[in-house]
Amino acid sequence: MRYIYTRFFILSMTIYSQAQHPTCDGTRYLNEVFSTVDTTFNVFFGVNTTYQGNVDSLYMDVYQPVGDTASKRPLLILAFGGSFIVGERTDMAPLCHYYAQHGYVTATIDYRLFDGLFVPFPDSVVFADVVVKAIGDMKASIRHFREDAATVNLYKIDTNVVFIGGGSAGAIMALHVAYMDSTDNIPPHIQTALDNNGGFEGNTSINTQYSSKVQGVLNLSGALGDASWLDAGDVPVFSVHDENEGIVPYGQGYSTVAGFPVSYLEGSQVIADTATALGIPNVLITIPNSTGHVSYVDDPLWQDSVFTGILVFLNEIICPMTTSTKALVYSRDVVVYPNPVIQNLTIEISDLESTYALVLYNNMGQQVFLQEGIRELKFTLSRQNLPAGIYYLKLVFEAEGRTSVQSKIIFN
Repeated sequence: MRYIYTRFFILSMTIYSQAQHPTCDGTRYLNEVFSTVDTTFNVFFGVNTTYQGNVDSLYMDVYQPVGDTASKRPLLILAFGGSFIVGERTDMAPLCHYYAQHGYVTATIDYRLFDGLFVPFPDSVVFADVVVKAIGDMKASIRHFREDAATVNLYKIDTNVVFIGGGSAGAIMALHVAYMDSTDNIPPHIQTALDNNGGFEGNTSINTQYSSKVQGVLNLSGALGDASWLDAGDVPVFSVHDENEGIVPYGQGYSTVAGFPVSYLEGSQVIADTATALGIPNVLITIPNSTGHVSYVDDPLWQDSVFTGILVFLNEIICPMTTSTKALVYSRDVVVYPNPVIQNLTIEISDLESTYALVLYNNMGQQVFLQEGIRELKFTLSRQNLPAGIYYLKLVFEAEGRTSVQSKIIFN
């Protein structure tokens, strides 16, 4: 039996998207609408020097849905993990292919890795320089797409709908791209690294007339140097993290490489708490009691919850289901089980300040169940005569600005 343990799964996003994207049709972005994906390999986007001074040319692989007639598509850029020491862009190919099938233009990118000596083991000053280099590389990849959109327009992206993300080191990079800026209180060793690597934009490409701003972040087991770098009005963030892992802290602590403590970081729990306090829409899926690192990637019990959760999160930004122009974020634990479902689905809420409604949609976007005025902390939804298939559960807190919780449900 799978328990989906989700904190802050609050998706009222219209403060960022005042109207639905013209490609929204109730199916795209939630379902696999494109069976075939075209991949363009080895797209050059920048060049720079590594920690050791070696020249490193940077490339990306770009994935586009075949048969897509949309003239402007959302973009998702992903970066691999590996402690900024190992890894390659092909590590993210399966996710890029998956999200391209759902209607996104996706890309997996290179970034500069540490190529120095390991004796003595590199300290936080060295890793700050390596991470700042990687941040500049990801920003160059974002600018590459915006330059393309303004010139030859090969990829037909919508420059107003750009998302970034990654796993582990890739997530650390993406979080810093989204949230670290010149208004923040930057520690001296990080400021030195910025000064030595082209500032906040970096110097991996010369097209700095194009923006590197993004509209949302996917944080798969990443962290920030300081969660106070988040500001009210910042972009939404989706996070998933193993609760008791020892490589990138879920809460506060030092990241480790080969067992050595490297850099103090504030992980997904602190990021979610800070975002909630600031009114930033956010999701945190916690893998309870897990000591693994990104364990959910290979765990079939969690894969669907995480990667479908990302679909719902991004869809709510692109195709908001609410009409409120203010994003309301509440701290509330919601557990939905079992999933897949044979007969009865249980919804448990840890605290309740108002009644709520449950709405169930089928895979065509049709409403098949509605019950309003629910007061129970534990509610059982009976399948009745619903056929097998994929459904989407929406939980709406009725007195709280129509804030909603959503989850993908499978009836067997």
